[in-house]
Amino acid sequence: MIDVLIAGGGPSGLALATLLAQSGMTVRVLEPRPSPSTHSRAIGLHPPALEVLDAVGVGTAAVAAGVPIRRGIGLAGLDTVASMDFGVLSGPHPYVLSLPQSHTVRLLQERLSAVDPDALLRGTAVDSFAPLDDGVRVSLTENTRGPGGQLDGPRASKTLSARYLVGADGVDSTVRRQLGLPFIGRRYGDHYVMGDYPDGTGFGSTAALILHREGIVESFPLPGRLRRWVAWRRPDETADLSALVLGRTGHHAAAADATMNSDFRCSRRSVPRMAADRVVLIGDAAHEVSPIGGQGMALGLLDAAALAPLLGEAIAGAWSAGATAERFSAFSDRRLRAAARAGRQAHLNMMLGRPLARRPDGLRRTVLAGLARHSVVHDAVARRFTMSHGF
Repeated sequence: MIDVLIAGGGPSGLALATLLAQSGMTVRVLEPRPSPSTHSRAIGLHPPALEVLDAVGVGTAAVAAGVPIRRGIGLAGLDTVASMDFGVLSGPHPYVLSLPQSHTVRLLQERLSAVDPDALLRGTAVDSFAPLDDGVRVSLTENTRGPGGQLDGPRASKTLSARYLVGADGVDSTVRRQLGLPFIGRRYGDHYVMGDYPDGTGFGSTAALILHREGIVESFPLPGRLRRWVAWRRPDETADLSALVLGRTGHHAAAADATMNSDFRCSRRSVPRMAADRVVLIGDAAHEVSPIGGQGMALGLLDAAALAPLLGEAIAGAWSAGATAERFSAFSDRRLRAAARAGRQAHLNMMLGRPLARRPDGLRRTVLAGLARHSVVHDAVARRFTMSHGF
Protein backbone atom coordinates (compact mmCIF):
# COMPACT_ATOMS: atom_id res chain seq x y z
CA MET A 1 0.00 0.00 0.00
CA ILE A 2 1.26 3.48 -0.90
CA ASP A 3 1.63 5.86 2.01
CA VAL A 4 0.12 8.95 0.36
CA LEU A 5 -1.65 9.54 -2.96
CA ILE A 6 -1.82 13.17 -4.04
CA ALA A 7 -4.34 14.34 -6.63
CA GLY A 8 -2.85 17.31 -8.46
CA GLY A 9 0.65 18.10 -9.67
CA GLY A 10 0.69 21.85 -9.08
CA PRO A 11 3.03 23.63 -6.64
CA SER A 12 1.32 22.48 -3.44
CA GLY A 13 0.97 18.85 -4.54
CA LEU A 14 4.55 18.59 -5.79
CA ALA A 15 5.95 20.30 -2.70
CA LEU A 16 4.04 17.96 -0.39
CA ALA A 17 5.12 14.92 -2.38
CA THR A 18 8.77 15.92 -2.21
CA LEU A 19 8.67 16.64 1.53
CA LEU A 20 7.11 13.23 2.12
CA ALA A 21 9.51 11.39 -0.20
CA GLN A 22 12.48 13.10 1.44
CA SER A 23 11.34 11.66 4.75
CA GLY A 24 11.19 8.13 3.33
CA MET A 25 7.48 7.74 2.60
CA THR A 26 6.07 6.26 -0.59
CA VAL A 27 4.06 8.79 -2.56
CA ARG A 28 2.35 9.05 -5.94
CA VAL A 29 1.16 12.28 -7.56
CA LEU A 30 -1.79 11.89 -9.94
CA GLU A 31 -1.74 14.70 -12.51
CA PRO A 32 -4.32 14.64 -15.34
CA ARG A 33 -2.34 16.86 -17.73
CA PRO A 34 0.11 14.86 -19.83
CA SER A 35 2.61 17.73 -19.84
CA PRO A 36 3.24 20.81 -17.66
CA SER A 37 1.48 24.06 -18.46
CA THR A 38 3.64 26.80 -19.98
CA HIS A 39 1.31 29.58 -18.78
CA SER A 40 3.11 31.93 -16.37
CA ARG A 41 0.06 32.20 -14.05
CA ALA A 42 0.97 33.18 -10.47
CA ILE A 43 4.32 34.92 -10.13
CA GLY A 44 4.68 35.96 -6.47
CA LEU A 45 6.59 33.83 -3.96
CA HIS A 46 6.39 35.47 -0.54
CA PRO A 47 9.08 34.94 2.15
CA PRO A 48 7.33 32.05 3.97
CA ALA A 49 6.72 30.30 0.64
CA LEU A 50 10.41 30.63 -0.18
CA GLU A 51 11.24 28.94 3.13
CA VAL A 52 9.06 26.02 2.06
CA LEU A 53 10.97 25.84 -1.23
CA ASP A 54 14.21 25.85 0.80
CA ALA A 55 12.95 22.83 2.76
CA VAL A 56 12.01 21.08 -0.48
CA GLY A 57 15.48 21.72 -1.87
CA VAL A 58 14.73 24.16 -4.70
CA GLY A 59 14.92 27.53 -2.94
CA THR A 60 18.38 28.45 -4.19
CA ALA A 61 17.50 27.54 -7.78
CA ALA A 62 14.25 29.51 -7.56
CA VAL A 63 15.99 32.67 -6.33
CA ALA A 64 18.63 32.33 -9.05
CA ALA A 65 15.92 32.07 -11.72
CA GLY A 66 13.59 34.77 -10.40
CA VAL A 67 13.63 38.49 -9.68
CA PRO A 68 13.75 39.47 -5.99
CA ILE A 69 11.41 42.42 -5.46
CA ARG A 70 12.85 44.39 -2.56
CA ARG A 71 10.90 47.61 -3.06
CA GLY A 72 7.49 48.79 -4.15
CA ILE A 73 6.39 52.29 -5.13
CA GLY A 74 3.10 54.08 -5.62
CA LEU A 75 2.99 56.52 -8.53
CA ALA A 76 0.58 59.30 -9.44
CA GLY A 77 1.57 60.39 -12.89
CA LEU A 78 5.33 60.91 -12.70
CA ASP A 79 5.32 61.56 -8.94
CA THR A 80 6.24 58.90 -6.37
CA VAL A 81 3.66 59.26 -3.59
CA ALA A 82 4.56 56.18 -1.56
CA SER A 83 7.44 53.73 -1.19
CA MET A 84 7.78 50.42 0.62
CA ASP A 85 11.07 48.74 1.49
CA PHE A 86 10.90 45.00 2.13
CA GLY A 87 14.41 45.13 3.59
CA VAL A 88 12.78 45.71 6.98
CA LEU A 89 11.68 42.07 6.99
CA SER A 90 13.53 39.55 9.14
CA GLY A 91 14.46 36.09 7.93
CA PRO A 92 16.45 34.72 5.01
CA HIS A 93 14.25 36.23 2.29
CA PRO A 94 13.51 39.95 2.81
CA TYR A 95 11.77 40.23 -0.54
CA VAL A 96 9.01 38.81 -2.71
CA LEU A 97 10.40 36.64 -5.49
CA SER A 98 8.88 37.06 -8.94
CA LEU A 99 9.00 33.74 -10.76
CA PRO A 100 6.36 32.34 -13.14
CA GLN A 101 4.43 29.42 -11.69
CA SER A 102 5.41 27.32 -14.70
CA HIS A 103 9.07 27.65 -13.71
CA THR A 104 8.32 26.91 -10.05
CA VAL A 105 6.47 23.76 -11.09
CA ARG A 106 9.37 22.69 -13.28
CA LEU A 107 11.84 23.05 -10.40
CA LEU A 108 9.56 21.10 -8.06
CA GLN A 109 9.00 18.36 -10.62
CA GLU A 110 12.74 17.98 -11.22
CA ARG A 111 13.38 17.79 -7.47
CA LEU A 112 10.67 15.18 -6.94
CA SER A 113 12.03 13.13 -9.83
CA ALA A 114 15.50 13.24 -8.25
CA VAL A 115 14.12 11.95 -4.93
CA ASP A 116 11.71 9.41 -6.45
CA PRO A 117 11.67 9.01 -10.25
CA ASP A 118 8.39 7.05 -10.11
CA ALA A 119 6.41 9.49 -7.96
CA LEU A 120 4.75 11.64 -10.63
CA LEU A 121 2.09 9.94 -12.76
CA ARG A 122 1.12 12.29 -15.59
CA GLY A 123 -2.03 11.73 -17.62
CA THR A 124 -3.66 10.18 -14.55
CA ALA A 125 -6.85 11.45 -12.93
CA VAL A 126 -8.89 10.49 -9.86
CA ASP A 127 -12.37 9.23 -10.69
CA SER A 128 -13.60 8.18 -7.26
CA PHE A 129 -12.44 6.78 -3.94
CA ALA A 130 -13.78 4.66 -1.10
CA PRO A 131 -12.65 4.09 2.49
CA LEU A 132 -10.73 1.02 3.62
CA ASP A 133 -10.15 -0.07 7.18
CA ASP A 134 -6.61 1.28 7.07
CA GLY A 135 -6.66 3.68 4.12
CA VAL A 136 -8.38 4.72 0.90
CA ARG A 137 -8.96 2.86 -2.37
CA VAL A 138 -8.74 5.23 -5.33
CA SER A 139 -10.20 4.51 -8.76
CA LEU A 140 -8.46 6.39 -11.55
CA THR A 141 -8.04 6.60 -15.29
CA GLU A 142 -4.74 7.08 -17.04
CA ASN A 143 -3.51 7.84 -20.50
CA THR A 144 -1.53 5.03 -22.08
CA ARG A 145 1.38 5.67 -24.39
CA GLY A 146 0.65 5.79 -28.09
CA PRO A 147 2.89 4.61 -30.96
CA GLY A 148 5.10 7.69 -30.62
CA GLY A 149 5.71 7.13 -26.91
CA GLN A 150 3.53 10.08 -25.86
CA LEU A 151 0.68 9.92 -23.32
CA ASP A 152 -1.94 10.08 -26.06
CA GLY A 153 -3.08 6.46 -26.20
CA PRO A 154 -6.44 5.02 -25.06
CA ARG A 155 -7.60 5.68 -21.51
CA ALA A 156 -7.28 2.81 -19.05
CA SER A 157 -8.83 2.27 -15.63
CA LYS A 158 -7.05 1.03 -12.51
CA THR A 159 -7.11 1.28 -8.72
CA LEU A 160 -4.49 2.20 -6.17
CA SER A 161 -4.65 2.01 -2.38
CA ALA A 162 -3.03 4.41 0.03
CA ARG A 163 -3.07 5.19 3.70
CA TYR A 164 -4.04 8.79 2.91
CA LEU A 165 -5.39 10.69 -0.09
CA VAL A 166 -4.63 14.40 -0.47
CA GLY A 167 -6.65 16.59 -2.82
CA ALA A 168 -4.36 19.27 -4.25
CA ASP A 169 -6.37 19.42 -7.45
CA GLY A 170 -7.36 23.08 -7.58
CA VAL A 171 -10.56 25.09 -7.40
CA ASP A 172 -12.47 22.52 -9.46
CA SER A 173 -11.29 19.71 -7.16
CA THR A 174 -12.64 16.24 -7.92
CA VAL A 175 -11.60 15.11 -4.45
CA ARG A 176 -13.58 17.90 -2.79
CA ARG A 177 -16.68 17.09 -4.84
CA GLN A 178 -16.37 13.39 -4.00
CA LEU A 179 -16.21 14.30 -0.31
CA GLY A 180 -19.41 16.30 -0.71
CA LEU A 181 -17.90 19.35 0.96
CA PRO A 182 -19.41 22.72 0.01
CA PHE A 183 -17.15 25.46 -1.32
CA ILE A 184 -18.60 28.41 0.54
CA GLY A 185 -18.12 32.02 -0.51
CA ARG A 186 -18.79 34.35 -3.39
CA ARG A 187 -17.55 35.60 -6.70
CA TYR A 188 -16.61 39.27 -6.88
CA GLY A 189 -18.02 41.57 -9.53
CA ASP A 190 -14.54 42.92 -10.32
CA HIS A 191 -13.01 42.27 -13.75
CA TYR A 192 -9.27 42.28 -14.41
CA VAL A 193 -6.98 41.86 -17.36
CA MET A 194 -3.30 40.93 -17.08
CA GLY A 195 -0.42 40.23 -19.40
CA ASP A 196 3.34 39.78 -19.66
CA TYR A 197 5.22 42.19 -21.94
CA PRO A 198 8.80 43.26 -22.66
CA ASP A 199 9.81 45.75 -19.97
CA GLY A 200 10.34 49.27 -21.21
CA THR A 201 9.44 51.06 -17.98
CA GLY A 202 12.80 51.64 -16.35
CA PHE A 203 11.37 50.36 -13.04
CA GLY A 204 13.92 47.54 -12.92
CA SER A 205 13.24 45.11 -10.06
CA THR A 206 10.81 47.50 -8.35
CA ALA A 207 7.09 46.77 -8.20
CA ALA A 208 4.87 49.72 -9.07
CA LEU A 209 1.26 50.63 -8.29
CA ILE A 210 0.14 53.40 -10.63
CA LEU A 211 -2.79 55.37 -9.29
CA HIS A 212 -5.58 56.41 -11.64
CA ARG A 213 -9.16 57.51 -11.09
CA GLU A 214 -10.33 54.53 -13.20
CA GLY A 215 -8.45 52.08 -10.99
CA ILE A 216 -4.89 51.16 -10.01
CA VAL A 217 -2.62 49.49 -12.54
CA GLU A 218 -0.11 47.04 -11.06
CA SER A 219 3.29 46.39 -12.60
CA PHE A 220 5.78 43.71 -11.53
CA PRO A 221 9.16 42.62 -12.90
CA LEU A 222 9.59 39.17 -14.40
CA PRO A 223 12.68 37.20 -15.42
CA GLY A 224 13.85 37.66 -18.99
CA ARG A 225 13.34 41.44 -18.97
CA LEU A 226 9.58 41.05 -18.99
CA ARG A 227 6.94 42.81 -16.94
CA ARG A 228 3.55 41.69 -15.62
CA TRP A 229 0.77 44.26 -15.94
CA VAL A 230 -2.58 43.92 -14.13
CA ALA A 231 -5.47 46.38 -14.52
CA TRP A 232 -8.98 46.60 -13.10
CA ARG A 233 -11.61 47.22 -15.75
CA ARG A 234 -15.34 47.84 -15.95
CA PRO A 235 -17.39 44.95 -17.40
CA ASP A 236 -18.23 47.09 -20.43
CA GLU A 237 -14.67 48.38 -20.84
CA THR A 238 -12.15 47.07 -23.32
CA ALA A 239 -10.13 44.01 -22.34
CA ASP A 240 -7.26 45.42 -24.43
CA LEU A 241 -4.56 45.61 -21.76
CA SER A 242 -2.20 47.56 -24.01
CA ALA A 243 -4.79 50.32 -24.35
CA LEU A 244 -5.53 50.36 -20.61
CA VAL A 245 -1.85 50.53 -19.68
CA LEU A 246 -1.15 53.33 -22.14
CA GLY A 247 -4.22 55.32 -21.16
CA ARG A 248 -3.71 55.07 -17.41
CA THR A 249 0.10 55.04 -17.11
CA GLY A 250 1.58 56.39 -20.32
CA HIS A 251 3.70 53.25 -20.70
CA HIS A 252 3.68 51.23 -23.90
CA ALA A 253 2.91 47.50 -23.72
CA ALA A 254 2.57 46.40 -27.32
CA ALA A 255 -0.03 43.67 -27.74
CA ALA A 256 2.01 42.02 -30.48
CA ASP A 257 4.88 41.51 -28.03
CA ALA A 258 2.85 39.95 -25.21
CA THR A 259 3.95 36.51 -24.04
CA MET A 260 0.68 36.04 -22.12
CA ASN A 261 -2.71 37.78 -21.89
CA SER A 262 -5.60 36.82 -19.65
CA ASP A 263 -8.96 38.26 -18.63
CA PHE A 264 -10.15 37.08 -15.21
CA ARG A 265 -12.45 37.53 -12.24
CA CYS A 266 -11.92 36.72 -8.57
CA SER A 267 -13.61 34.58 -5.94
CA ARG A 268 -13.24 34.03 -2.22
CA ARG A 269 -14.34 30.58 -1.11
CA SER A 270 -13.38 27.82 1.32
CA VAL A 271 -14.47 24.47 2.66
CA PRO A 272 -15.80 24.15 6.21
CA ARG A 273 -13.03 21.65 7.01
CA MET A 274 -9.95 20.38 5.19
CA ALA A 275 -9.78 16.84 6.57
CA ALA A 276 -12.32 14.01 6.53
CA ASP A 277 -11.07 10.67 7.87
CA ARG A 278 -8.12 9.74 5.63
CA VAL A 279 -8.72 12.38 2.97
CA VAL A 280 -7.22 15.89 3.22
CA LEU A 281 -7.56 18.97 1.00
CA ILE A 282 -4.86 21.60 0.50
CA GLY A 283 -4.28 24.67 -1.65
CA ASP A 284 -6.99 25.94 -3.97
CA ALA A 285 -8.96 22.72 -3.47
CA ALA A 286 -9.57 23.89 0.12
CA HIS A 287 -9.57 27.67 -0.14
CA GLU A 288 -9.61 30.22 -2.94
CA VAL A 289 -8.59 33.84 -2.47
CA SER A 290 -8.42 36.70 -4.93
CA PRO A 291 -5.11 36.66 -6.83
CA ILE A 292 -4.75 40.41 -6.23
CA GLY A 293 -1.81 40.37 -3.83
CA GLY A 294 -0.50 37.02 -5.04
CA GLN A 295 -1.09 34.99 -1.87
CA GLY A 296 -2.74 31.85 -3.28
CA MET A 297 0.37 29.87 -4.24
CA ALA A 298 2.05 30.70 -0.93
CA LEU A 299 -1.01 29.48 0.99
CA GLY A 300 -0.87 26.14 -0.81
CA LEU A 301 2.85 25.71 -0.18
CA LEU A 302 2.34 26.50 3.49
CA ASP A 303 -0.50 23.96 3.64
CA ALA A 304 1.91 21.36 2.26
CA ALA A 305 4.62 22.23 4.78
CA ALA A 306 2.16 21.99 7.67
CA LEU A 307 0.62 18.72 6.47
CA ALA A 308 3.82 16.78 5.68
CA PRO A 309 4.96 16.13 9.29
CA LEU A 310 1.38 15.45 10.37
CA LEU A 311 1.02 12.73 7.74
CA GLY A 312 4.39 11.28 8.70
CA GLU A 313 3.46 10.90 12.35
CA ALA A 314 -0.02 9.60 11.53
CA ILE A 315 1.37 6.92 9.20
CA ALA A 316 3.97 5.99 11.80
CA GLY A 317 1.13 5.32 14.26
CA ALA A 318 2.24 7.99 16.71
CA TRP A 319 -1.27 8.54 18.10
CA SER A 320 -4.55 6.79 18.76
CA ALA A 321 -7.34 7.12 16.19
CA GLY A 322 -9.06 9.78 18.29
CA ALA A 323 -5.88 11.79 18.81
CA THR A 324 -5.07 11.57 15.10
CA ALA A 325 -8.49 12.98 14.21
CA GLU A 326 -7.97 15.82 16.69
CA ARG A 327 -4.63 16.73 15.15
CA PHE A 328 -6.03 16.79 11.62
CA SER A 329 -8.90 18.93 12.86
CA ALA A 330 -6.44 21.36 14.46
CA PHE A 331 -4.45 21.46 11.21
CA SER A 332 -7.65 22.32 9.32
CA ASP A 333 -8.58 25.08 11.76
CA ARG A 334 -5.13 26.70 11.56
CA ARG A 335 -4.90 26.62 7.80
CA LEU A 336 -8.45 27.90 7.28
CA ARG A 337 -7.71 30.78 9.65
CA ALA A 338 -4.63 31.60 7.57
CA ALA A 339 -6.73 31.46 4.39
CA ALA A 340 -9.34 33.76 5.94
CA ARG A 341 -6.60 36.22 6.85
CA ALA A 342 -5.25 36.11 3.30
CA GLY A 343 -8.78 36.56 1.96
CA ARG A 344 -9.26 39.71 4.01
CA GLN A 345 -5.94 41.09 2.79
CA ALA A 346 -6.79 40.30 -0.83
CA HIS A 347 -10.19 41.98 -0.40
CA LEU A 348 -8.46 45.11 0.90
CA ASN A 349 -6.06 45.03 -2.04
CA MET A 350 -9.02 44.87 -4.42
CA MET A 351 -10.78 47.77 -2.70
CA LEU A 352 -7.66 49.94 -3.04
CA GLY A 353 -7.52 49.13 -6.74
CA ARG A 354 -11.09 50.04 -7.60
CA PRO A 355 -12.16 53.35 -9.15
CA LEU A 356 -13.13 56.09 -6.72
CA ALA A 357 -16.47 57.04 -8.21
CA ARG A 358 -17.41 59.97 -6.01
CA ARG A 359 -14.19 60.68 -4.18
CA PRO A 360 -11.13 62.55 -5.34
CA ASP A 361 -8.27 60.23 -6.22
CA GLY A 362 -6.09 62.45 -4.03
CA LEU A 363 -7.64 60.71 -1.01
CA ARG A 364 -6.14 57.39 -2.07
CA ARG A 365 -2.78 59.07 -2.64
CA THR A 366 -2.90 60.63 0.82
CA VAL A 367 -3.76 57.32 2.50
CA LEU A 368 -0.98 55.41 0.72
CA ALA A 369 1.56 58.12 1.41
CA GLY A 370 0.59 58.20 5.08
CA LEU A 371 0.95 54.43 5.42
CA ALA A 372 4.42 54.53 3.92
CA ARG A 373 5.63 57.62 5.79
CA HIS A 374 5.39 56.32 9.38
CA SER A 375 7.99 53.64 10.11
CA VAL A 376 5.91 51.52 12.50
CA VAL A 377 2.96 51.47 10.10
CA HIS A 378 5.25 50.97 7.10
CA ASP A 379 6.92 47.93 8.69
CA ALA A 380 3.59 46.41 9.74
CA VAL A 381 2.15 46.83 6.25
CA ALA A 382 5.31 45.35 4.70
CA ARG A 383 5.02 42.28 6.94
CA ARG A 384 1.32 41.92 6.18
CA PHE A 385 1.73 42.34 2.44
CA THR A 386 4.52 39.75 2.30
CA MET A 387 2.69 37.22 4.53
CA SER A 388 5.54 37.44 7.05
CA HIS A 389 3.32 36.97 10.09
CA GLY A 390 0.24 34.90 10.84
CA PHE A 391 0.18 32.60 7.81
